[in-house]
Amino acid sequence: MIWELPVAYKEGMRVPARIYATEKLIEQMDETVYEQISNVATLPGITKYAFCMPDGHSGYGFPIGGVAAMDIENGGVISPGGIGFDINCGMRLVTTNLTEVQVRPRIKDLVEKLFQRVPAGVGSKGFVKLSRDEFRKVIEEGARWCVSHGYGWNEDLQLTEEEGCIEGADASLVSERAIDRGLEQIGTLG
Repeated sequence: MIWELPVAYKEGMRVPARIYATEKLIEQMDETVYEQISNVATLPGITKYAFCMPDGHSGYGFPIGGVAAMDIENGGVISPGGIGFDINCGMRLVTTNLTEVQVRPRIKDLVEKLFQRVPAGVGSKGFVKLSRDEFRKVIEEGARWCVSHGYGWNEDLQLTEEEGCIEGADASLVSERAIDRGLEQIGTLG
């Protein structure tokens, strides 16, 4: 079951802040997440709510998993990740031809289905099962590995920083502990 947790009001907030996650994930979130999503709610032009998704954890400015929309008069942007970076985390903003009128009556079902099908949050396991050697290839090839194995499109590379792979990536420099931590998380959103 997904919970909607209202965050306590902080001086300067222009809109309410909300965290969406299971009770277990909310219990695992550190206090910085609450502080950061409250700070997002103070941004000029923010509309309706500052949201934090189930993968919420502290970031740089926004919490990882923070989402905000800004009024068109003030720049008109939806930011699914105001921090811009994190280790082993991903996000996807998808445009559909669905209208608000079509989606609104089914929003709860939609969110629950996404939560069931997209592994996210601390300790989640991905659907991509790899050997340690194959995982090392992912480390070195980045998004190119994903595209070559059917987990993305060539256009994704063109729209990703460094085309999804930092030149000179060397998996031999990654500790075994880091490999252990990331191996089962391939295919998650953090």
